[in-house]
Order: sequence, then structure tokens, then C-alpha cells
Amino acid sequence: MAICRIWLYVPASGSQPAIRQKPSLLIVRTTLPASSPEGISYSTAISAIIACPYKLRSGEEARALHKVGEKLALKVDEFLQTGRIKEADDLQHNERYQALKSLMTVHGIGHHTAKELYALGYRSAEDMRKSGKWETEFKYHDDIQLPIPRADVESIAAFVQLQIDRIERGAHICIAGGYRRGKLQSNDVDLLITYPHQDGKERKMLRRLCHRLQAKGLIPPDGILSFSEPATLRTITENKKASSFDSLDKALVVFRHPANGTTRKRDIYRRVDLIFARWPSFGAAVLGWSGSTQFERDLRKHAEKLGYKFDSGGLRVRGTNEVVPTMTEQDVFRALKLKYIPPEFRNADP
Repeated sequence: MAICRIWLYVPASGSQPAIRQKPSLLIVRTTLPASSPEGISYSTAISAIIACPYKLRSGEEARALHKVGEKLALKVDEFLQTGRIKEADDLQHNERYQALKSLMTVHGIGHHTAKELYALGYRSAEDMRKSGKWETEFKYHDDIQLPIPRADVESIAAFVQLQIDRIERGAHICIAGGYRRGKLQSNDVDLLITYPHQDGKERKMLRRLCHRLQAKGLIPPDGILSFSEPATLRTITENKKASSFDSLDKALVVFRHPANGTTRKRDIYRRVDLIFARWPSFGAAVLGWSGSTQFERDLRKHAEKLGYKFDSGGLRVRGTNEVVPTMTEQDVFRALKLKYIPPEFRNADP
């Protein structure tokens, strides 16, 4: 079973620190669309190498790992013998690669759009900025590129907790994403919100919270980048099929993190995801939003083998769509007959 064999006991640093610190092996992967079969396969293989619980001594040892083929095993040998991989090093000086990498730093620009922009003559995020066509995307771009220390992640969560308590007390907030897996810095902040033992109270709360955060100046007028509340807008009866719960109310916002005079000399704008989940499925939501991507992918495959469908909206029985109560992450692992894996051991991505 891949999820136990590869990812159990893998801390944030992994077991191959040299490969992680010198990402020669990882760079080649970024030339493939992450969602393509080739990209997924390559990502899985690289993750298996990094997450291997012992130090690799040869490409032959790597060959025994999940999804690692002969070609990649040869690259492992090259890296172990020379400390570099020529193909990856050459890619670092490739104009197209560097251009796509720069273009994809802009919010909303994925691999496909970056290729289209490259074909139109754009070679960097700065080219996009100078064109004047993406004023909204670049208004907060520089701040959003800054890594977020753990203390700032916790501070943002505290700001949100204070404001939601002013609307309706009793909400519980869980910080998910890389922060929960022990990362020292985050790219954004994922906040999972529920009302313990009060199923349904979370409905309509996303809109109310966003309105209040905007009224308080914590979200600028143009700071709601995306907003959807399928769980609130749906009419759900008690015997409705579980497919009604497979989407969560969520908003991607730009959050103004106020200066504190010490660690923050000025206001800094951060990307924050606000996600509301039902209490009966809160554990699945937290697990789904905690990552890593590769860990979640393997977890979904394992769930399928046992006759379940798992996503951040909940754990359901295939065929009947019956919802399995999962108030905690441990409930999900128990239902899937797995030993609980703490979030800091789920860093399976390259």
C-alpha cells in the first residue's frame, strides 16, 4: 500500500536532504504540467525518492521505489556521484523554462496560460506588469510573493478569530496547509472554520465574515479574488444523498495584515483561504486541506480500494453516497483502516 510504504515517518526535511537542498532532480519535473499523467507520475517518483526512510546509496536502490524507472534511477546515480544533473543544470539556463517559471508567479497564471503568454511574446512577470493589462493581479503581487513566517500565520488566524467571534461566537478555526505540516514558512494561509457540535450553523457565515473583514479594512475592496458558497446555496434535506456535501463554502482573499511596529514595520498583504465546513465532516476537511498533494492523492486511491470516496468535503461510501461521520482526522484514518499519520509526516511533495 503506497500510502504506508512511502509516506509514513517522513518529516518536513525528508530523508534525502542533499536532493532537497540541491533541487536538480526536482527542476525537470516543473517542465511538465502538474495535472498531466506524465507530471503526476514524475512527481510521484520524485516524492518517493525524497520520502525514502533511509539514505539512498545508488540508483539501483532508488529503482525499487514506487514509480521510479530506469531513466530516473540513472539520474539518481549521476546526482550521487557528481552532486548535480547536467540536464537539470542546463534547464536552469533555458530561456523558455525561466520565462514560464516567472510568468507562473502571477496569481491565476497556470502552466497552460503561461505557455500562451510565452507564445505572445511575454518573457517574465515584469513584462506582464509593464503591459498594464493585469493591474489587479499586480496590485498586491510583490507582497504575495513574500514567504509568511509561522508567527504571522498564527497572527492572521487570530485576527480572523476575533472578527468571527464578533459575528457569531463559538467558531473553531484550524490552520491547515503547509503550516500544519510543520513548514517554517508558507505561501498562503488556509483557515478551516466550523462550529463544533452545531451542524448547519456554518451556513451563510462565509459571506458575513467577508463583509465584516472588508468593513474593518482587513480585506481591501478588490481583495476577494474568488468566492463560492455551494453548501449554503444548496437546499439540503436530512436524507439527501451525500453528493450534496462534496463542496465547501470558500473564499480566496487578499488579507491586509496590520503592522505591529516590531516584526512588521508596515501593513503586508497576504493570500488567505477562508473555508467553512460542516462539523460532521470537519476532520475530512482538515485532512483534505492539510496536504501534501501527493499524500492526498495516495489517500484518495487507498479510499477507492476500500469502496469509499474521499475529498475535503467528506468521506462517503461509493454506490450509496452515505456520509461517514468524520469529526476528526483520526476518524478518517480509522475508517480507512490506517494508522494515524500526524501532519508533520505528510510532506510527500517535491
